[in-house]
Amino acid sequence: MPHHSTYDPERHGPRRIVGPGFHEQVYARVRTVPAGRVTTYGDVARALGSASVARHVGFALAALGEGRDDVPWFRVVNGRGRVHTDPDAPDGGEQRRQLRAEGVEVDAEGRIAEFGALRFLPPPAEE
Repeated sequence: MPHHSTYDPERHGPRRIVGPGFHEQVYARVRTVPAGRVTTYGDVARALGSASVARHVGFALAALGEGRDDVPWFRVVNGRGRVHTDPDAPDGGEQRRQLRAEGVEVDAEGRIAEFGALRFLPPPAEE
């Protein structure tokens, strides 16, 4: 069976274009989130001008290298106000630990207490 690499919008959905410098743009928006507050992948994507790249925001944060303590990746949660829960970690994982250290309450299921009140909308990126 031949391999087809042709893009088909009916089959593959809308094309998402993420250009050079995208990761650094994500990191710049995430740096605006104050301590003790959270934002969502979608909020960061909208601040960058394209709500459809929320998944790519997650990929950019996952690609952070060691020693990138200048980007508070742990302040970014899913759209329902939940963090990833690591069942193997006795305290739920690094994201939960760091949020709790900033005073953000996270329950056993990974839900952020008072998510609506703690949600921060990053400002739009400069053109």
